[in-house]
Amino acid sequence: MNDTRHPVDLAFVHLSDIHFRKGRIGDVHDADVEIRNELERDLRRIRSRVSKLDGIIISGDIAFGGQVDEYTYARNWIESVREQLDCSADGVMVIPGNHDVDRQMVPDGGDAQKLHDEIRSAATTEERNAVIATVLRDPGKGTCLMRSIDAYNSFARDYGCEVSRERPYWERDFILRDGTMLRIRGITTTFVSGPHDHVNTHKMVYGGAQLQLLREDNVRRAVVGHHPPSWTYEGDEADRILSTMSVLQLFGHKHEQWFARLGRGVRLIAGAMHPDRTESRWLPRYSLITIRIASDRQISFRIYPRRWSDEEMMFIGDFNSAGVDYRDYSAETDPALQPVVSHPRANGAEHV
Repeated sequence: MNDTRHPVDLAFVHLSDIHFRKGRIGDVHDADVEIRNELERDLRRIRSRVSKLDGIIISGDIAFGGQVDEYTYARNWIESVREQLDCSADGVMVIPGNHDVDRQMVPDGGDAQKLHDEIRSAATTEERNAVIATVLRDPGKGTCLMRSIDAYNSFARDYGCEVSRERPYWERDFILRDGTMLRIRGITTTFVSGPHDHVNTHKMVYGGAQLQLLREDNVRRAVVGHHPPSWTYEGDEADRILSTMSVLQLFGHKHEQWFARLGRGVRLIAGAMHPDRTESRWLPRYSLITIRIASDRQISFRIYPRRWSDEEMMFIGDFNSAGVDYRDYSAETDPALQPVVSHPRANGAEHV
């Protein structure tokens, strides 16, 4: 049933950390086939809460080892889900995570590893940004740095979400009820991802270009990435920029779901759709996110967190102490200056 008490401008399904693993998917021994089956059934249930679905956002770790076969399976599954939910192909948005990196392309002592070390050894954020920019501007070095996600890019190209040394992020526009745009930026956090990733010793980097979120008239910004700021060298500085310049931040990686108001916006950590079953707090999760303009200076979000129930062997609503299966948040925004004329690239098309 549609939630008529809460009319929405936009609605997105947010998934993360699917981890399609070569050799463990697509046959009768696939341990996660039941989770995917129940997820699809629950998606159809939760889809009835909104009149339309504008997109499916997957915040990284689509594959497990960045292999072509993993993305072939992922594409077929995503397309099946998309069609069931009556979502346009332009509404599918993906970004790479550390499991989307082919680590065989980052051997110890190899050229890619040397570039990683050069970037990590920078003494300050400014120096690190300069090194990343220099590497990405160089055709040889930039291609070497990005080669580990070649399989991801081949898969993501179908959805307009490939990234490159020239453009390490993509952007997509969606029109809100007041005529303003929600501009979603999908960022790459895997420049220096490899076999030694660690939150203390081998962190990730965003780079300066991806954190330049310029204010524009009638544009409200959202960011989708795999690694949250705590996993990056930019850390608190990235926190400050993202919480000031965007109304919505979507991340994955941590396999635990949480959401909070930060600065002028809201941050949602997805939780994992396919967490490792050996994890002590193994619990598959995903969310439906709805967005609406509440006033000239306020945008509202309603998040419907969904979780796996061992008791019922299905996805169910994550109810809070007030007895509701959703969480409401709002963000302060600049007022709309003038109506924005709809254009053919809006609501699901890439912004160039």
